Amino acid sequence: MYELEIIGVFSAAHRLRDYHGKCEHLHGHNYRVHVAVRAASTGTGGIVIDFSDLKSASSRVLDRLDHTFLNEIEPFDEIEPSAENIAAFLFSEIARELNDRAGLLYSVSVWESDTSRATFFR
Repeated sequence: MYELEIIGVFSAAHRLRDYHGKCEHLHGHNYRVHVAVRAASTGTGGIVIDFSDLKSASSRVLDRLDHTFLNEIEPFDEIEPSAENIAAFLFSEIARELNDRAGLLYSVSVWESDTSRATFFR
């Protein structure tokens, strides 16, 4: 089994509406996003997917969130912009960007800090 991973970043503000504690207040993160694909074998050229294709697909999605207030962006205008929900959203949107290679996508991890992450798996 092969696993490839790229790392992307975006900065955004959010607040958790249904949470009681520090995170209910407006605050921001410099999010680090790990995007992993898996495949049992390589394809043409001995690669699973071109790293630049994976980076481009991920960047198109992350750029939509960069320097925004997440609570004002669909679907986070209705659901909590938690790390868990952000990871699931990014997985879905990156898969859409990968088109016919969406089945390669294995996981998306969203790091809110150097010590805290949430991961959504296929």
